[in-house]
Amino acid sequence: MKKDKYNVVQWSSGNVGKASIKGIVDREELNLSGLVVVDEKKKGLDAGVIADIGELGIFATNQPEELLNDDIDCVHYTPLASYRMGDDPEADKKNIINILKKGINVVTTVGFLYPKAFGKDFLDELENACHEGNVSLHGTGYNPGWLAELMPLTMSSMSQKINKIIVSESSEFSYYPSKEIVIDGMLMGKTMEEYEKEAERYESWLGGLFKEALYLIAEGIGTEVLDVQEDIEIVTAVKDFDIAAGKIKKGTIAAQRRKWTGNCSKDVTIIQEAIYRANQDSAPEWNEPIGVNIEIQGIPNMKMSFSHDWNDDPLISTAMHGVNAIPYVCDADPGFVSFLDLPLVSLKI
Repeated sequence: MKKDKYNVVQWSSGNVGKASIKGIVDREELNLSGLVVVDEKKKGLDAGVIADIGELGIFATNQPEELLNDDIDCVHYTPLASYRMGDDPEADKKNIINILKKGINVVTTVGFLYPKAFGKDFLDELENACHEGNVSLHGTGYNPGWLAELMPLTMSSMSQKINKIIVSESSEFSYYPSKEIVIDGMLMGKTMEEYEKEAERYESWLGGLFKEALYLIAEGIGTEVLDVQEDIEIVTAVKDFDIAAGKIKKGTIAAQRRKWTGNCSKDVTIIQEAIYRANQDSAPEWNEPIGVNIEIQGIPNMKMSFSHDWNDDPLISTAMHGVNAIPYVCDADPGFVSFLDLPLVSLKI
């Protein structure tokens, strides 16, 4: 139901969480009504102090049940993905289903971009929770979550015929300060033996995100994914070097390249590729410039490229793509809603 103001709980207070707090406070139609934190040290702190914007009179709690009441319209759920980082891989799904059943909408950046990609049972579990609470769920983000699917779908509006869609991201993480994400999460600087212990969970998480993007594009252009082939290359460091997140030692992982190829009906191929380097000197043989390239082969052929500096703060963009979607999701019909179901999400100045 459309309202003049929506009460929002922000769930997480890391880099994306802090940007989300600022974004929620800045939007006239949103009211920050609570903050859920994981870090025990942040419990009881003012949300505005955590976000470096001054006191707001909203105090952080690590007990979400204290906040999940009938007055809350939406939870903006942005922790590090439990499937990759948490003790319980299913924690995010459990938390989100619990929130939905309480009659509270959810916008999240931890996945859930297109749960149909994981089969009917997975989707039904989420849909049932949405309809029990008479609310909606929306997954969003940056890449995937914008670049990987929304941009090629937008470009497709200028197509007469599509044979192939290719989205290729090439990123380097020398500047990124989070050890938790770059080394613990992405496994940069790990030995191959250490990688093998984490590989199944890591590949399932990352592959799941890009497969969701692939399936979403397929539905958007009216085709069906028949099968998905995954290819992985890993390159180790030829010498020791330092990055913002820590040290990469010789012989440990310094670069990763993954490609998901979706063979689709109507003779269409959709490719998602992710190239991650610990620094720009790693895996020079791959020779791709840092940035994102989107290509549609068909009639006409189209290419769009984003240079490495096209966006000077992807973390803010990740947060705001979720924050700006909140009113649209709260106004949507109950159920899971993807980008295909919502109006164009934009900032309301």
